[in-house]
Amino acid sequence: MQISVLIPSLASPDRLARCFDALGAQTLPADQFEVLYSTPQKADTHRSDRFRHVPSPTNGLAARRNALLAAAKGDVILFLADDVVPLPDCLEGHLNAHQSLAGKPALVMGAAPAVIRLPDRLLDRVARETSLAAPLDQMEKHSTSIERDWTFRNALFLNMSFRAQDAAGMLFDESPEHSEYADLEWAWRVTSARSLPLVYRHQIRVRHDHRIEPDAFLDREFCRGTQAFRIGLRYPRFAKALFGREIGQADEIRYSRAFVEAERGLAEQLRQELFALADVASDSATPQAVEFIYNEQSLLKRWTWRLGLISAATQAANSSQTPAPMSLAA
Repeated sequence: MQISVLIPSLASPDRLARCFDALGAQTLPADQFEVLYSTPQKADTHRSDRFRHVPSPTNGLAARRNALLAAAKGDVILFLADDVVPLPDCLEGHLNAHQSLAGKPALVMGAAPAVIRLPDRLLDRVARETSLAAPLDQMEKHSTSIERDWTFRNALFLNMSFRAQDAAGMLFDESPEHSEYADLEWAWRVTSARSLPLVYRHQIRVRHDHRIEPDAFLDREFCRGTQAFRIGLRYPRFAKALFGREIGQADEIRYSRAFVEAERGLAEQLRQELFALADVASDSATPQAVEFIYNEQSLLKRWTWRLGLISAATQAANSSQTPAPMSLAA
């Protein structure tokens, strides 16, 4: 078996069906890949045994990934999100990428351009054309720099592969308190322990059908802030590598409190503007205006994240339980 395609899913049979259909139409011969998926309930794929359901002991995304890794038989592992539709040469592209890296193993990330839904909103366009939700715009902008190491900070499991032997024994942290950073923490451990770069190959493509909504976007940033504080306690070396500083220190919390208070009024104004972007047509702004909106909303993103950080620090101050730091796993 050359490649194992792993799809952890938290439900959505319709999305899985589209992904399965696309995987059934790959240019790679059928006997060279398997598709393993993990969902709350087994899906009716109407496919061969190559499409196998893998039970997971819990409902968390990290637990599903661990269960899939344990069942995979391929020399190359490809993680796909359940809301992507791979292009026909996606699997072949990943295999070719690893073959071309002979002697220089790496994490290989492919492109994941957004599916444009109608009506196309200005919020959707800002998410597509900037780094508001993900760094894919920057990776695409510099896609010709094939030797560039994008580092673990940009690891997105929408369309990413690696050799099975390079991640042997590496499991995802299944704690719900660290779920927002489980992917990056895993990528940090793998790239650090095995000295792997993360490279981007824009020609290996999936279409990503995921629309951000203002409330869910802000909720996630707040959650990331709370989990950043906990990550700093649990995995201090990873947190310092990710954030460039000791995120849970007193001076960081003091700065966050001052920042949140100083920018509270502007943050509320930007919050209202963010929700308004979901009601405005995408063609109502110039490219320069889209960039301006991104720069403004980035402040709201940071403000919400620091609000979460403060919340977690306050909760920890009122609790006697402090998680023990974890060391780098081999």
